[in-house]
Amino acid sequence: MRAGKSPAFKNGAADMQTVFLHIDGNSFYCSCERLFKPQLRTRPVVVLSNNDGCIVALTKEAKKAGLKRGMPLFQAASVVRRANVAVCSSNYELYNSISGRMQRTIAGMIPAMESYSIDEVFGDLTGVCEGDPAQLTAYVQTIRRRVRRWVGIPTCAGIAPTKTLAKLCDHFAKTYPAFDGVVNWLELNEERRTRAMAITPVKEIWGVGSRTLEKLQAMGVASVLDFARMDAALIRRRFGVVLERTHREINGISCIALEKTAAPRQQIVRTRSFGTACSGLPALVAAVSAHMADAVRTLRLQHSAAKTAGVLFHTDPFGRGPHHGVFESVRLEHACADLLTLTNAAVDLAGRFYKPGMAYKKAGVFLADLVPQSESLVPETLFDGEAVEVLKRRERVQEVVDRLSRKMGRGALVLASSRTSEDWKMRRSRLSPCCTTQWRDILKVG
Repeated sequence: MRAGKSPAFKNGAADMQTVFLHIDGNSFYCSCERLFKPQLRTRPVVVLSNNDGCIVALTKEAKKAGLKRGMPLFQAASVVRRANVAVCSSNYELYNSISGRMQRTIAGMIPAMESYSIDEVFGDLTGVCEGDPAQLTAYVQTIRRRVRRWVGIPTCAGIAPTKTLAKLCDHFAKTYPAFDGVVNWLELNEERRTRAMAITPVKEIWGVGSRTLEKLQAMGVASVLDFARMDAALIRRRFGVVLERTHREINGISCIALEKTAAPRQQIVRTRSFGTACSGLPALVAAVSAHMADAVRTLRLQHSAAKTAGVLFHTDPFGRGPHHGVFESVRLEHACADLLTLTNAAVDLAGRFYKPGMAYKKAGVFLADLVPQSESLVPETLFDGEAVEVLKRRERVQEVVDRLSRKMGRGALVLASSRTSEDWKMRRSRLSPCCTTQWRDILKVG
């Protein structure tokens, strides 16, 4: 992501040590829910997964009450009542909107930024404050204060010479309140660094997954310090070059560069479980159409076109009734990013492979064989002229739809096939208003 040059940035810093920033929102989903509900700021808050199933985000107050991430809501019911926990359904539209505001605010204060996920970013602080560690910490505190003041989201941050260490420092900042939300690796002496790594489990290292963790623990590697002291050649031989790169990063050698521009996706998938099982074709068609609209939006945002469109849907694999699953695709005559063409292909596949009487529980779509949009709508043979002209006319229609969506918001103009049934939609009985994206949900004063 392009970022603004910070006022503290000085040119001519090419010889300075590389310095990375990692900053993320604290209990981000819950913080978004608290933004427009001040009454929640003194209560424990949890956010649920799709169809209000399990806890996916929770505040520190909810953790103290005994709740954990991944806990099914029905198991947490007694704790929720006893601790007066506020329970919210996932509101991805709100979270995406607040994420954009937070990341734009941060981007305006640092030379370069990488958007890593909905609630966290990496930044390049090389040359900021002329590399002075104390001034860097103070400047990052300024960034945190601005995000809190302008967006309303509390954050923590880590500063280090590598991305992996910066993310680890962010973990320290969240874990130990004495650091006041920012840990700067450059300010820690060797003794404090060693102690911090010695008391931190190896699972907290960015890039160490569950399978790798099991293997490391079997080798007696329990802490970050144990991992840092491993032999690099042994790691490469046993785990490969990716973990060796992580090992070098933990030891202060920068191996992972900042990705200022996200690489285009090679395929796009959109799926959701249904709120209730659906056996009718209209519900399946509506779900496929709605998912394709989301997939095409992403496709067009990265200026790509798809040559393959596909659908997937299946019954509940744990249910007692008959089972049926479909994963089918069709290769298009010409790559395109046209919602009508791609939805027609998906709906046709759904109709061909649908079985009456089956209680489908999940459906989705996927787009594959992606190419740059500039390479689409080009005749490949002497007989392709008419088909390409049809797609070009539809592309002009699609551009109008895009403009309306940017001006009026998502859902301003939709295909009728996505409204043939509401039965498939997610169960979100505790959904909060979309105060930043929907006119009907704008807060009223007085």
